[in-house]
Amino acid sequence: MPTSATRFRSRTKRIFNVQRQAPNAGGWQEKALVSDSAEKMQEDRSLFKRVLVIAVCAAVAAFLVWVYLYLRPTTWRYYGDDISVRRLAKDVSPKFVAWEKAETLDGDFNVTSDVHEAAISPDGTKMIFSRGLSGDDANLYICRWDGQSWNNPAPMRALNSRFNEISPSFSRDGNNLFFSTDRPGGLGGYDIWVASWDGAEYAWPQPLSLMVNSRFDDIAPRSSAGDSKLYFSSNRPRKLLMKEDDALSYRDLRKKFINSDYDIYAADRFPSGYTNRAVERAMSLLYSLRTSALSDQKVMEKLGGTRESEAAVDRALAWLAKNQETNGCWSTTQGAQRGHDVAATSAALLAYFGRGERHDKPGKYQATVARGLKWLVAEQNRLTGDFRGRRPASNGMYDQALATLAVVEAYGLSKDQDLLDAAQSAVFFAADAQNDEDGGWRYQPKQAGDLSVSGWVIMALKNAEMSGITVPQKTYDGVRKFLRAVSSENNGGRYSYQPTSGNQTPAMQASGFFCSQLMGLSANTPKAFEASGFMRATGVKVEDVYYAYYGTLAANQNQGPLWKEWRGKLQESFLAAQEQDGGWSARGQHGNEMGRVITTALVTLSLQAHYRYVPLYGLGFEPDEKPLKVSTRDAEELPPMPEYDRSRPMTELNSESDDMYAEPTRHGDFVFFASNRGGGFGGFDIYRAKVNGNAVQPPENTGPAVNAGADETAPASTMAGFHLIFSSNRDAAKDQYRLLSSSSRIVFQRYDYSNMPTAGWLWDNHAASLLVLAGSLVLFIVLFLRAVRKKRRMTVRQEGNGLNG
Repeated sequence: MPTSATRFRSRTKRIFNVQRQAPNAGGWQEKALVSDSAEKMQEDRSLFKRVLVIAVCAAVAAFLVWVYLYLRPTTWRYYGDDISVRRLAKDVSPKFVAWEKAETLDGDFNVTSDVHEAAISPDGTKMIFSRGLSGDDANLYICRWDGQSWNNPAPMRALNSRFNEISPSFSRDGNNLFFSTDRPGGLGGYDIWVASWDGAEYAWPQPLSLMVNSRFDDIAPRSSAGDSKLYFSSNRPRKLLMKEDDALSYRDLRKKFINSDYDIYAADRFPSGYTNRAVERAMSLLYSLRTSALSDQKVMEKLGGTRESEAAVDRALAWLAKNQETNGCWSTTQGAQRGHDVAATSAALLAYFGRGERHDKPGKYQATVARGLKWLVAEQNRLTGDFRGRRPASNGMYDQALATLAVVEAYGLSKDQDLLDAAQSAVFFAADAQNDEDGGWRYQPKQAGDLSVSGWVIMALKNAEMSGITVPQKTYDGVRKFLRAVSSENNGGRYSYQPTSGNQTPAMQASGFFCSQLMGLSANTPKAFEASGFMRATGVKVEDVYYAYYGTLAANQNQGPLWKEWRGKLQESFLAAQEQDGGWSARGQHGNEMGRVITTALVTLSLQAHYRYVPLYGLGFEPDEKPLKVSTRDAEELPPMPEYDRSRPMTELNSESDDMYAEPTRHGDFVFFASNRGGGFGGFDIYRAKVNGNAVQPPENTGPAVNAGADETAPASTMAGFHLIFSSNRDAAKDQYRLLSSSSRIVFQRYDYSNMPTAGWLWDNHAASLLVLAGSLVLFIVLFLRAVRKKRRMTVRQEGNGLNG
């Protein structure tokens, strides 16, 4: 660097040279100005170079900052299929998930017919879907994964019926299967039911309580992670129903609230044993079926009833009303064993109850039922619950059993609190009359039991339990002991009159089979196959009314070929045997004891069997020709049914459009659902929302790789939410649905600073940005050069003007 002295000498020398070259003042001044102008030009060039360097450095720095901000390691995304890192998905925003283009799920089952609403079991080995559109006898099918593909689907034999079964889904532990159905037994429309895995089938279906179900359509149930919550969709109106709406039928309600869209609801699950809504479910099974069948001819026909069979019931009820005594009872004086007016009155009342007639609501036979029930209750000893009268007959426990059944059913139908004491007292009397050794009942209290009397008592006790009346557990323990004692043969499917007797009449066979079903015998066991096989071989015997009655109840509970064959033969035989006055004559081994009143009542009850009780194992169960070799569980061995608190709408997910099929992922970090809200790709689209604890983030569309211009619905997630199976009617004729699948890459953050993006990758992915940046730099240089030149010209012009002046 030059010193101060050097700069001084240089400057002095320059001045001296200028003075020497200028002989006069004016010339010297002109030369000095020229020298200063050259110096300024040199300084301008230096300034331009400095500014240019600064600009280039600033542009490069800006580019590097942009690279860091846009491509910094914390935002790099690595896409892979490693399931071991799926938990990191909880820390990833939905917008970073990349979905593959949806493809049709492989399998012949997904090509030939309408397939909808798939559900994958937690272990990934089972898939259940619905086939057929709702309203067209939709049914559930199951197929299993063999390691390479889904095998041929089989119908869900214990769940399907002639009604619609849709929207299957598994609980997270796999013990239960939820589905929606419009079968009778619920509250109206579609209701959510739940079935239990018994080792071979999902069976024993029951409706959920009114905490979840409504009188509208409740569909698409989905259990949350840990089974702590149940999501479902409902078209119930958002505003509360008015009290006057309670009297409206389901159809009238739908007409009134026809514009209600579907919303997503959720209900919290109660801990096991916290509450018990089993009575509510049982009463729905016990009494809702007959209400639906009697109010809708289509329901009646699906259940197996005909106009001819119901006309026969009408004639029988008219005959019973005509033969009622003035004091309200029905007498056994017409060719029967005397002293059993209580039994005859009870049997007649049961026939009216089967038709939905009650003492507390208007009906064709309300007065008839009210008089008969008043007489019956008056015959009871209210202190002990004894219905046998002041002078009990030698076989008075028949009267006790039938009267208990009649009073219990009257209470269950009406919930008349005036009947509760009578019903509960009768149950306690029956429990006290049980034999302590074998657990059965006979003609007198505490006698060693026989299957004839015990059958009536067991039926009364089970009806009482389902109606909400207390039955001691000790009594049921005795019942199971007694049924084991009277059963025999290879698998225990044959029943004797007494434990010590080998008398196996058809009537006792049917009675034992039915009582075992009431106590939870699975229809899918060797014991049930053995019992039903005997009944199929024996067939309906019109001359044995007692056998026909119990056989009808057992066949209806068993369903399958036995019930189909039995029902047709029963209706054909007894309609032909009905007499002109509407009654039936007493026939068979016990005809003399029963008489015409009891005989007519039992035949009437047999003709009502298809809508009197819902089959416990499943409505429409179709067994194999041979029993399965796996071990199945009876009802008492099943885990408890799930119970839920009152459901509430998921406002974070719902819109003014239809929002359906909420599907939480396995870890509970996301919820998928289908909606036809605006802003989608057309029709229903699949959306996804992130869940943080109880907070739900706004949902986002899963994008064009999943959704199309058709309806994409019913998402089912596997692989912690990174694989979707869903329904779509794209490219399908006649609105037929198919199952499609799409996978997303599992997303996690990667901090590898040594692996920077290459120039080729930058050009391939950000060519436009690079071109814009280069163009901006060139434009900056051009404009800067023009500005410097313009300034220099102006400076020279100003200096020239100064010289001229």
